[in-house]
Amino acid sequence: MTGTPDRVTVIPPDVLAQMKSFPLHGDERLQNKLLWRSPNGDTIVGLIQMAPGARDVGHNHPSATQHTWVIDGTVSIGGVEASAGSYAFVPPGVDHETVAGDEPVTMFYIYQPSSDHDHDHH
Repeated sequence: MTGTPDRVTVIPPDVLAQMKSFPLHGDERLQNKLLWRSPNGDTIVGLIQMAPGARDVGHNHPSATQHTWVIDGTVSIGGVEASAGSYAFVPPGVDHETVAGDEPVTMFYIYQPSSDHDHDHH
């Protein structure tokens, strides 16, 4: 789904499960499902599913923030453990690697261009 719809949109679990995903960075063990993209394409909302032990290699987003909620499983994000129910904030330019634990992981994320305003995140 792209842009801002003119009505409330709910994607039921069965439809969500059938939505197409694609390998993140070409790795089949990292599946990315895009849920929404802003009209200009710079803000992305989606789900990432990681196989047990999968690794999203270290990288950074020079001009974007990443907000991640762990729905299922346990991961290490930037060297910090995050279990189901946890929220992780990655500021622009911060190197981070995401490594799944011993079980499948599902994460909801928002990738958003950073603004000129400084915000304090803990």
